Amino acid sequence: MGSGEGKPHWSVYDGVKIIAATPEALMAEIDSAISNLEYARATALLESSSSYDARMADEAYKTGCAALAAGKLDEALYSLNISLSKCPPDKISAVAKLQSLISLTSQQLQKSAN
Repeated sequence: MGSGEGKPHWSVYDGVKIIAATPEALMAEIDSAISNLEYARATALLESSSSYDARMADEAYKTGCAALAAGKLDEALYSLNISLSKCPPDKISAVAKLQSLISLTSQQLQKSAN
């Protein structure tokens, strides 16, 4: 605020609460943020409640788990994101489980790329 305009000073660090102690922790935070953003975008695209389909979400979840077991991380991530986008938002524990699996899969995919 050096010019006296009365506008608050903004910094890119304003939203940072804690700086990660390790690169792995930072990557985990980034992966989680990306997953949350992808979920928010998918949810925005599927805004009407009729677009949620628990059966389709369950099938995509099973496909994602099978792909994880086979070591096909790209396919697993794709299927889990579909499952999350089709999961009814009132299924709180299922949404949380899917977000966690997506985050873990993203981390594994990142590790395998390095």
